[in-house]
Formats: sequence, C-alpha cells, structure tokens
Amino acid sequence: MNDDAIEAGQRNVADRNRATVLRLMRAMDICDADTIREIIAPTATWWVLGVGVLDRENVIQQLQHLLGNAQVAETHIIGTTAEDDRVAVEARGNFVFADGRAYRNHYHHLYTLSADRVIGVREYLDLRETERIFGPTGG
Repeated sequence: MNDDAIEAGQRNVADRNRATVLRLMRAMDICDADTIREIIAPTATWWVLGVGVLDRENVIQQLQHLLGNAQVAETHIIGTTAEDDRVAVEARGNFVFADGRAYRNHYHHLYTLSADRVIGVREYLDLRETERIFGPTGG
C-alpha cells in the first residue's frame, strides 16, 4: 500500500468518525436514548470538566432530566476536526424551556471512537452557566 492509499484510508476513518459524532449530537438534542446507546459503547466514559466521570447510562439520565422537556433543543456546530480515532467539536447549545429559562452554553468535546462507536468523551463547558439554570453541578 502506498502513502496516498494510507492517507485516503485515514481520511475515510476520520470522516466516518465525524459523521458518527454529529449523528450522536443530533440524538442528544432530542434525548433519543436508543440512538445514543447505539453510538456510545456500553463501557464508554464521559468526563465533564468540574463534574467528573459519567458512564453511558448516567449521561442519558442527565440529558433526559436536564434537557428532556426543552421546547427548543438545538446544538449549533461551530467547527469540527477529525483525525484518526478522535473527533473534536466546538459547539453552542440553545435550550429553551416552557417556564422561560434559556440554557445557552458553549462546549468543546473531544470524542474517541473505536469500531464506529464512541468509547470516551472529554467535555469542556461553562459550568457556571449550567449551575445558573439547573443548580449545583446540574443537579
């Protein structure tokens, strides 16, 4: 295999990983637990700055609890970078609730994938904004 073929293969993996992550993010906006479970491996870890490590079921539970009843639920992708088994996403969330609360946060996620599934996430966000809307550490 020549260098061009290797590079093309790496690009294909990175592009496929990017598509998987973007599909996951859409599923998370609408709290689609089935799709989230399909994409995130059962043993995956999701680390959140200021919160710690969550497992897949904790992530789904938190999403449903905090964002499940949002009347507007959308994440705007600012940019992505995909390389090998990693996909970085910069995004801005917009979630509006019936009581008038608006949760708007900025995120940077670093996803690690293996065999088309997410196996690890590092999430950086403004925890003060999360606590302003939902209370201490999103609780």
